[in-house]
Order: sequence, then C-alpha cells, then structure tokens
Amino acid sequence: MFRAIGLTLLMGISLSFSLLNAQIDMPQPSPLATLNQKIGLMDANITYSRPSARGRKVFGELVPYGKLWRTGANKASFIEFTDSVKIAGISVKKGKYAIFTIPNVDEWTIVLNSDWNQSGTSKYDESKNVINIKVKPSIIPFSETFTIDFNYLTTNSAQVEISWETSKVSFGVETSVDEAVMRNIKNALNISAGSYFQAARYYYDTNRELATALEWINKSISMEERYWVVRYKALIEAKMGDFKSALKTAKRALDLAKEAGSDDYVRLNEASIQEWSKK
Repeated sequence: MFRAIGLTLLMGISLSFSLLNAQIDMPQPSPLATLNQKIGLMDANITYSRPSARGRKVFGELVPYGKLWRTGANKASFIEFTDSVKIAGISVKKGKYAIFTIPNVDEWTIVLNSDWNQSGTSKYDESKNVINIKVKPSIIPFSETFTIDFNYLTTNSAQVEISWETSKVSFGVETSVDEAVMRNIKNALNISAGSYFQAARYYYDTNRELATALEWINKSISMEERYWVVRYKALIEAKMGDFKSALKTAKRALDLAKEAGSDDYVRLNEASIQEWSKK
C-alpha cells in the first residue's frame, strides 16, 4: 500500500515538473517573417521579426535616432544571397549577412555585417561590415507594422525596402546574369520552340542583336505557332523600326489570340495595330 502511495506521489511530482517545463504556444508580439525572392538567376532570402507600433512613437523614441538598430525585433534581421551581388557598386559575396541600420531624420546608414546570427546589437563588430552606405528616407503613409520587402524587380536587380511608421528607406541589389543566360541560350538552342522563344525574348528585353532575336523567334514559330510568340515577333520588328512587318505580324497574332480566347492579348495587339498604323 505504502509503495503504491509513493509511486502515485512520484508520478504526481513528475507530472508537475513536466507541466512547469512545458512550452505554452502563444501568439508572438513580433512574429517572424521570411521572404524569398528570385533576382535574375539568384535567390535572395530575408528573415526578420515584425513589431507593430501599437500607439507608440517609433522613430526617435521606440527606435532612437543615431543609434545602431537590429532592424526589426528579437534577433537581428538577416539577408542571404545565393550568388555574388553588387550593392551601391560594392561587390558582396554569396552568403548570409545581418542587416543593421542607424536611423536619423534626414539620413539612414544601412549596414550588412558578415556575423549574421546575432541576438541584437550587443556583439556587433564593425570590422565585419561588408556594406556601410548612407541613404535618404522618404515619407510614406502610416504603416502600423514593420516591413521589409522586395520591389522594382528587373531581370537583374531589385530594391530592398525597409518601412515603418511614416519612413521608408531602400537599397539596390544587382546581380550579373548575362554570362549565365548566354551560356544557357547556347546550350539550349536547337532543342525546342520554347528555347528559341526564350532566347529571342531575352535579346528583345535586353536590347541586343535584334536581328538574331528575329531569327530565333522565326524558328520558334516555324516549329509551333503560338499567339504570344507571334506577338513578340511583332514587338521585335517594331523595335527594329520595321512597322510594316510588325503590323502584318500583329494582325496574325490578333487572329490567333481571338481563336485562343485570350482577351488580354487581343487588347494588346489591337492597341499595337492602332499605334503602329500611325508610323
């Protein structure tokens, strides 16, 4: 009997310790966010915590002016590049970097530090900075929650935007894609209609060797005539200044788009036909 009582007490004590040590899942005041963005052929990833103003004055009080900030809450925000990039003309190797900032009324300092896994600013080592640039903040409509985002994406660049309250700053990230794309084009040509179209479109988008782009898109069309490909042929011809050919091609693209039921491409071709008829 005593043995049974002792066993029961022991189980009760163990259960009490288990309850004390159990983690209670609760909503976080500054929830974690992760962004994944393709820039050119490279991936950029940002991990950060998102505090909200909740009636507080942010810049100048909650986030003091002139002091190093972890750019978010909890651990320092960090960005990862899967290939080398350029920021403000400075080469940055692939890897992870902590994002620190020093906010001020008229100017912010943006810092990328190679010691990316930091709990805050207490162990910040200036000697590990790879980027230290000055940027001007802009005034935006009130934003309750701290936000980092990618914007103004091109084939080889993007802007990283940092915004909270009524302030926004940004910095550009640029990656080199030409060598890789040209290599991919050479390896892919003579395989499919899609490869010819992609190569022609890249040449059109980057304003290079339009005669070659026209040759490739003609090969794509000869293999498979698709309304969006014929549309791009018209665009290439127009960029080359051959509006007579562009009009003829656009009319064919319009017919194909109507057959396919693509209202968007019908409108695009109709607008081009109207514009190029005046040339």
